[in-house]
Amino acid sequence: FMVPLLQSCALDEDIDPDTDDPTAIFLGSWNVSDHATKLNYTVSIQRNPNNSTEVLIQNFAGSGDQARALVTGKTLTLTSTTIGNNWSISGLGIYKNSSRIDFNYNLTIAGDQESRFALFTR
Repeated sequence: FMVPLLQSCALDEDIDPDTDDPTAIFLGSWNVSDHATKLNYTVSIQRNPNNSTEVLIQNFAGSGDQARALVTGKTLTLTSTTIGNNWSISGLGIYKNSSRIDFNYNLTIAGDQESRFALFTR
């Protein structure tokens, strides 16, 4: 007679939602730790109703303003170049799992440029 064998495995990463919407993994509220300034703030990421390949990031860089980002796979690339009080931004975020995005970006305020790392968690 035969004994059935059962196997299991541990997942290294979270399973992404089963969806055709590439923006879905990024949507929602995120807590941000901005390492350059040691600031903590919250951002909200929503679909861009005018462009299905973009998301809107409310309060990006703690500015109170909204940035646009292009979604390509698990990468967010900033597409808006000016936010807040004439702040220039560029950079990208990498989705690590359902509770983490690593965001490297440049911020220029009044001619002073800073390279920043912001950790998005939830």
